[in-house]
Amino acid sequence: MRPKISKPGLLERSRMLIRSSFPDLIEKDGEVFFQTGRLVVETLQKFIETIRSGQLSTLRWFYSSQFSGSRLGLTRLALDSVKDDVRIYRAFSDEKACNRDEAVAEWASYLAGFAATEAISLHLHRMESWRPHRPLVTTIRFEHIGTPYGAERSGIDRAYFRVAWIRIGSSLQILEQSLVEGERVLADKEQFANVAHTAGIDFENQYYPEFLSQPLKFGMIRYGPGGITAVDYDNNGLYDIFIPDGVESKLFRNRGDGTFEDVTRQAGLAGLDGVSVAVFADYDNDGFKDLFISRTFQPNQLFHNNGDGTFTDITRDSGLGEDCCTTVAAWADYDNDGFLDLYDGTFTNVTEEAGVGDKGLCLGVVWGDYNDDGYSDLFVVNDFGRKTLYRNNGDGTFTDTTVKSNTLAYGAGMSASYVDYDNNGKFDFYVTHIRSEHSWYAEAPTVLRYMLRSFTQGTWKTDFPLYMEIFRQSGLGFVGVFQQMASGNTLLRNKGDGTFEDVTAKANANPLGWFWGAAFADFDNDGWQDLYAANGWVYNDEGTEIELEFLNNVVTNQKTYKTGIYFDPKYFGANSWHGWERNRHLRNNGDGTFREIGRAVGTDLVLNSRGVAVADFWNRGVIDIAVAASTGRHALLKNIGNYKRHWLQIELVGTVTNRDAVGARVMIEVDGSQQWREVVLGDGYGSQSSLRLHFGLNQHDTIDKIEVHWPVSELTQIFNRVKADRILQITEGETSFVEKHYPVALY
Repeated sequence: MRPKISKPGLLERSRMLIRSSFPDLIEKDGEVFFQTGRLVVETLQKFIETIRSGQLSTLRWFYSSQFSGSRLGLTRLALDSVKDDVRIYRAFSDEKACNRDEAVAEWASYLAGFAATEAISLHLHRMESWRPHRPLVTTIRFEHIGTPYGAERSGIDRAYFRVAWIRIGSSLQILEQSLVEGERVLADKEQFANVAHTAGIDFENQYYPEFLSQPLKFGMIRYGPGGITAVDYDNNGLYDIFIPDGVESKLFRNRGDGTFEDVTRQAGLAGLDGVSVAVFADYDNDGFKDLFISRTFQPNQLFHNNGDGTFTDITRDSGLGEDCCTTVAAWADYDNDGFLDLYDGTFTNVTEEAGVGDKGLCLGVVWGDYNDDGYSDLFVVNDFGRKTLYRNNGDGTFTDTTVKSNTLAYGAGMSASYVDYDNNGKFDFYVTHIRSEHSWYAEAPTVLRYMLRSFTQGTWKTDFPLYMEIFRQSGLGFVGVFQQMASGNTLLRNKGDGTFEDVTAKANANPLGWFWGAAFADFDNDGWQDLYAANGWVYNDEGTEIELEFLNNVVTNQKTYKTGIYFDPKYFGANSWHGWERNRHLRNNGDGTFREIGRAVGTDLVLNSRGVAVADFWNRGVIDIAVAASTGRHALLKNIGNYKRHWLQIELVGTVTNRDAVGARVMIEVDGSQQWREVVLGDGYGSQSSLRLHFGLNQHDTIDKIEVHWPVSELTQIFNRVKADRILQITEGETSFVEKHYPVALY
């Protein structure tokens, strides 16, 4: 007799249906979302290819016969602002309805206004509505570098459009369109010129040979190094340049005539291969800056500056240890004993007892006293993870205050900067990240599909700790975390109460690209610190890009992804990955916001850039920019802007505080407005900028007050009514300053 099997009740059947169909729904939803986005991307690419071909009449086939939209405003520009010859125009639409022939005619009219085009592109920015049987609505980003008729130089047009599509079989046509916002940035003259060749520093970066000959678990490491360093190593008042390299790093001495001399061998620094980081610091307070370098697969080294232009390797006696593969390094006197310490003379490894043993893949680090208690705190930036802010407890230990301080920023972090960008006396953090060109993909369908695949493919066992960490810190906001990881750079504004607010979007501080080193400086001497950031990743065949394929594999083929094959240069061959991108220059508007002006001022290098260091290399009262390239020639951007504004530079010498004055602060006050700087040694991406503090003064030729705050002695020095356009040396404890007269390179 067959046993009686009871049929499940309605509730149980519903549960069974949900259990069996819910994963299928997630999978289907995720696939439809991805394929829809990819179709938009491919359609935009075909649209641009049609424009490049010059066959504009065929653009008509990209528009539906039912099209009804407004003009995009590309031919209607109104002058918005002018500063230092940089002109900003706003695009605006008359918002009158147009048919598809009129829409095509607008493109033709727009393109006819250019004498030449260097680059033009359309990108999917966001999918607002995408489900089948509903309107497909997207936000599209437009960028065009070209020379308008009558213009002296090329400029850049940027815009966002809202576009609705209709599906016609397996293709798309535009149903509606409207302008969200648009601008043109244009200037008649450059403000920076790349003089690296005539200066003699534009040697080509080379891979570390082991990267090419040895099997590596993470083959993409070859595209990472390296940094660049600005330092006055021989104390003659001229800033020199050290450039890490895979085959042979080089020290260039500033001759003072606009050129640099390779003094690597005579300085005793020959043969340093596989170097990614070099930071100079006077660790023994003898008045000369010593050199720490990191070497790939070989122990780090410390060289003592002998004071005669040469260095001696003292690694063995320093207690530095056998660490290798260091990605970044920064110096600070974290315990206020008057001697500089290294986030890793004699050194002791105190990482564990200090509580700063972050286990992430650290690519950026910066020291700075964010809470004004007199002790340097530590901000650590990780690739493949979160950022970590360690508060210095003043007793040799640190506390992780990341979540409490609201500095929890997810994403592939590359560098960290510490700056008072808004001149309110509170120091802020800026982090560069990878910004995905396909950030539209980071939505709920993708996140749910990723988590489902982690279970079905068995990768959840390794991912579970990550899920729990995100849950502990951010609750159930997984979609928001994924979006932040794809969204790009982060500006964290110090609120002055121990916490920060993310003002990235409000400040317009997140340019497009895959970023590495960044440096803040007042490039135009208007009293506000601007930003320059290095951009780019793998520069293989131009016009190719593998990112979307990579992202889809990360989500759908996790077991294979975990093997590292998608990161292997052999896998993607001659294809580029965020290659051929331009460096970005953000001008500080003085109202808490920035505007990108790199094309207009001549700094938007296509260089596969990495490290950035800033200094006044010519002692002319303006800040220049040194840029390290990966498998390219390094750049030196000389500031040639005719700003006609005043300036002041201050060199600090510590006596009780460390000699380099790291951690000391300077405040200047001019006509009721203040500017603050803190001496930082090692920030950005594996780089070091000038320790001489630079202040732009706009039209003011006198500083009302200078205040210097020393962290160890706790002294405050005040100097009133100081004349501008000078370099001053202020020594801890002395009642007067010394004006320095250094060689000025007129080249």
